[in-house]
Amino acid sequence: MRWRLVLLAGLAVACSPNKDRFANRVYHRLTARDNGWFNANEKLKEVVADLEHHHVDDYDEVLPLFIYGTEDEAKASASDLEKCIEKCSLVIERHSMDVKGKERNKWIDDAYFVIGRSHFYKHNYFDAQRIFDYIGRRFKGEDKQMEAKVWLARTLIEVEQYARAQSVLDEVKEEKELPKHFPHDELAAVQADLDLHRGKVDDAIIELEHAVDITKDRQDRVRWAFILAQLYQLKGQEEKAIAQYAHVVRMNPPYELAFHAQIFQALAFNKGNSEVLRKKLNKMLHDDKHVDHYDMIHYALADLDLKDNKEEEAIAQLKLSCLVSTTDRKQKAKSYLKLADLYFDDRAYADAQKYYDSTSTVLDETNPRYDEVRTRAEVLGDLVEQLDIIALEDSLQALAGLSKEEREQRVKGLIEQREKQEEERAAKEAAAREVAESTPVKPATPSNSSDRGQWYFYNAQQIARGATEFRKKWGERKLEDDWRRSDKSGAALATGTEEEEDGETAEKGEEAKEIPDWKDPDFYMKDIPKDTAALMASDARICEALYKSGMIYKEKLKDVDNAIESFENLNSRFADCSYTPESYYQMYRIYLEKERTGNFIDFSGATSKHYADIIMERWPDSEFARLVQDPDRLEEAEAHRQMEAAEYDQVYHRFKQHDLMGVITACNDVISNEPQNHLLPKYYMLKAMAVGGMHELTAFRTALNEVKDKFPGSDEAQAASDILAVLDNKDQASGTASDKAAGKDGASNYQLGQGPHYIAIIYPSSAGPIEDAKTKISNFDQRYFAGKNILIENTILNDDSQVILLRLFADKAAAMAYYQQFLNDVGMLAGINDQGYPIFAISPDNYSQLYRNKDVAAYTAFFNANYLKTQ
Repeated sequence: MRWRLVLLAGLAVACSPNKDRFANRVYHRLTARDNGWFNANEKLKEVVADLEHHHVDDYDEVLPLFIYGTEDEAKASASDLEKCIEKCSLVIERHSMDVKGKERNKWIDDAYFVIGRSHFYKHNYFDAQRIFDYIGRRFKGEDKQMEAKVWLARTLIEVEQYARAQSVLDEVKEEKELPKHFPHDELAAVQADLDLHRGKVDDAIIELEHAVDITKDRQDRVRWAFILAQLYQLKGQEEKAIAQYAHVVRMNPPYELAFHAQIFQALAFNKGNSEVLRKKLNKMLHDDKHVDHYDMIHYALADLDLKDNKEEEAIAQLKLSCLVSTTDRKQKAKSYLKLADLYFDDRAYADAQKYYDSTSTVLDETNPRYDEVRTRAEVLGDLVEQLDIIALEDSLQALAGLSKEEREQRVKGLIEQREKQEEERAAKEAAAREVAESTPVKPATPSNSSDRGQWYFYNAQQIARGATEFRKKWGERKLEDDWRRSDKSGAALATGTEEEEDGETAEKGEEAKEIPDWKDPDFYMKDIPKDTAALMASDARICEALYKSGMIYKEKLKDVDNAIESFENLNSRFADCSYTPESYYQMYRIYLEKERTGNFIDFSGATSKHYADIIMERWPDSEFARLVQDPDRLEEAEAHRQMEAAEYDQVYHRFKQHDLMGVITACNDVISNEPQNHLLPKYYMLKAMAVGGMHELTAFRTALNEVKDKFPGSDEAQAASDILAVLDNKDQASGTASDKAAGKDGASNYQLGQGPHYIAIIYPSSAGPIEDAKTKISNFDQRYFAGKNILIENTILNDDSQVILLRLFADKAAAMAYYQQFLNDVGMLAGINDQGYPIFAISPDNYSQLYRNKDVAAYTAFFNANYLKTQ
């Protein structure tokens, strides 16, 4: 019994963290390591391994040297990381042996190190920085002191304190003797990471070469070797890049790294014989494991063709890349965009427009060329429209000049040509459908937890996104059974009576026999100009299209040669159409600009003076004659207009900042003192909106009527009329509400309208400050709907929700176009359009009912049935 008491007394003495005895040190070190630190460190390893496993690299960019996870992944891992922090905090609390200012338990700095890294992977960089800094100061000479400084540098890099990060790394490098197990490879890699963040690629290459040479971690060595090859390629060291990528392939890396290392060898190639690389890529096309990357292989082959000046072959490879694309939307966008750029550079604008348009459907909105692609697609669409008008009218006039027999023969040839095109299109659709049906579709995972409790068909956002994805894949399809079949005659199940079956069969048979318009010769004959008046109208359309296409070439595409061709064509064909004076003036401006840039000689005699003389002779009293006499007048006028536009932007910015009185004062100043300001209608409208923002309804009506009366036919007058109509509808709705409050049925009775609409977002009060959401929406509107004057208001709906109301849209179609853009946005509206909040278009009358009855579910059902079923 006595020996037991002695043992218990000995253990009690050993448990004391304040005594620096051998037994105390052994007890607390073993307990700290095996009970708390070990479990926490293993859990941290699991979290980091999971982050690295789920990380998806973007091979269009230089890969990150270290994988830290996204904000969402950090939030998902927060509970596990918090457990690591709690365990190690308990270790420190119970087993720290601070004796005379010196820590006698060698595992305490390890515990702090786990806490610091846990905060780091939570993206809680402030606390991580504090812990790593504490380890560096408190545990001098201990194993983790220098390693903690390296992690401090990592943390400072993430918060963009690059100068301080460099100072910390310099401290480590200047240390005379580092611990035995210090990670020298990590130090070199962190220095390389810092150099990359500071744009010092050459320095990063030197550090990374050292890190690759000395690291013993196979996974790091492979990844860093690949990044090193990327840096060689970035610096234009193609031969070293190709050799390094080949070295990576021999290191037996994971599939994606190995595949991209082979592809990037071709993309890095710049001179010499490409046959070896071509054979390697073609061999890869015969390996089924690359089936989802065939598009990338064809893209690499196209790149080699372009470098060998084989543009036709490159275009063929790029088209193949688009055709065989399966799951990689990013690569599909690259292939589309490369095709579009090639056609654009060759001035094949009709083909370029098609591919820019296709690119815009798959290109990520965060891509730096996204706005440029959309603009080019739009501009080229306008150009193609004008070119189609010219081609159509020329064809119709050519048919008009033929005899009856010749005309019928020509139309027969057109129908045969169209039949051949339709057969080719059907074959391509069948091939694409076969590829699509043979490709397994991976089930989508929910984007956030708020959608999980809601069935798909009750969720308006999911329905809209699904509809958008359907159109991207299948285009516009009629809502009917067996929509994917071209022949539906035997697809329906036999239901109902025999009479019903016979009736349906006969009806379908008649539909199948219906001849499309393009097969009917009368379709081609009906628009042929048959008299002088019709021929003059056709000429007018051609003249206008030639002028508009010339202006698009000149102003938007900066293609002077094609602009000259369009204007010369107009001038030679139409001596006196309504656009002839302007066409000559544009030729004058083009040659004047050529002469001012110098070194211009036109042996055909075309000079600015030549066109100026024609204008002065034929239209001496016109505005164009005055501009020819004073060539700088136009530049001065344009500079003045730009100044006026900049001043208006400043006033509009004040309106967005809700400085309503300041806006009214500024608008009144322009209205009184600048009657010739080309933005005067906008100033009147902006003043009216500012007055409306002050909730002075009578003054608001007066200001809107002033806009409508002073500027009839303008966009501002139309907008004012729309708002006045909404105000009138509100008054009527208020009367209806009063009647119902007096005792009539107050149930919802929503009606479908095509007129003015709002967009409403039901925003939960628990979702955070509503002003933050309104700011995000305002930024979105500024980017995609600049100049539309979309007002953003909010009002309390009930105890739990508010309504964010966006107004005013001219009609249902405009509201739904905004709705689709709003839902499809990725990034700018994060936290709003991805949370499952009810979002819908709504007419003013229906909004009055919704606000009165608070029946969001009822209106959502109405919206899904009447707005989304046609989307």
